[in-house]
Amino acid sequence: MNSFLVRYSILFALFVCLCSWGEKAHRKINSSCVEFFPKELNQLKVWAPILADHGSDADFRKKDDKTEFVKHFTDIDSYDDFNRTHRIEEDFETATLKYGNEKIKKEGTLPWTTDSTYNALVQNFKSENWDQAVLTAADLGHYVGDGFMPLHITANYDGQLSTQTGIHRRYEETMIDRNIDKVQFKPFTCKKINGVKSSIFGYLYANHSYVSLLLKADNQAYIEAGDQYSDRYYESLWMESGSFTIQLLEESSKTLAGLIYTAWLEAGKPKIPAGLGN
Repeated sequence: MNSFLVRYSILFALFVCLCSWGEKAHRKINSSCVEFFPKELNQLKVWAPILADHGSDADFRKKDDKTEFVKHFTDIDSYDDFNRTHRIEEDFETATLKYGNEKIKKEGTLPWTTDSTYNALVQNFKSENWDQAVLTAADLGHYVGDGFMPLHITANYDGQLSTQTGIHRRYEETMIDRNIDKVQFKPFTCKKINGVKSSIFGYLYANHSYVSLLLKADNQAYIEAGDQYSDRYYESLWMESGSFTIQLLEESSKTLAGLIYTAWLEAGKPKIPAGLGN
């Protein structure tokens, strides 16, 4: 069995049991983004419950859509370019020519999927298809959220390369679910994002730095809990990682708000109908 099929088998089993970031976290990211909208988008704040309810649709599609799986991650540290320069080819066609289609498929297409979903949202706004726009925005929020989850942007996605197997679920679901009520975001008003694709790759590059911090936090929590995954372990893991985890969730939500606003601007500022969401 080749490495892609091995990864697919492992992660498919993983994703059947959970949603990326955990469903509660994706609800938080998506629903909170409306609080960061500028006044021009005040009428879209009614989207909050729909964005929350559909925040994990993309995960649920994995069960029936075989093309969905690779859209949720990018093992960016599997590219020699990233390890040498902290960047990879960002244009999809150029990347395909340089790395090969199989390489890109194996390592995941998250950044390009996020960009194409953003472009779909622009088209939804242009056609004033508001019912579809909110669903596309929910998917966009999911992919943005995945890009702010450190274990979705590394080959060591489940700690299997550092004898920490199972960290994926321990961190993004169990720990988050135990502490979701502690996740509070600070007031902020989003602005237009210049260079959407570059911005998407930019936060992936930046967020990769949290991989080592998370692995260190997991090791420390395990030691403090007496080498077992007990309540003490999860309390310690939150103490070790809670601060940057809240930051990642908040920046994810802010980024989603900025992308929705930018898509609306790019679409020509279509008039938002009165009573939207009623």
